[in-house]
Amino acid sequence: MKRREDEERARTKVFLTSISAMVAETATFPIDITKTRLQLHGESLSSAGPASAFRVAAEIVRSEGPLGLYKGLTPAIIRHLFYTPIRIVGYEQLRNTQGFNRGHFRCDCSGT
Repeated sequence: MKRREDEERARTKVFLTSISAMVAETATFPIDITKTRLQLHGESLSSAGPASAFRVAAEIVRSEGPLGLYKGLTPAIIRHLFYTPIRIVGYEQLRNTQGFNRGHFRCDCSGT
């Protein structure tokens, strides 16, 4: 019975971790694409002058429409669908295995 509860808890944790990562990626993606385009604009030899993040975002919306701020979102979501749960659950397993739990470190340090 305990093992079944642990498996159910682990599945729920993986599911919720995946969902939260996808929501976070969707919310922050327009900022990330704006930052990337701003960096590319700064490296461009043909840049006419300084550009702000607001100008870059406005140019994306003007030339590509509002969905232009989400170009490339699907691969980013798929990446987080797998990467984030593996990272979070793996970290928790390592933490629990190594004795780091609730801010305390337990060490069986024998003097041998």
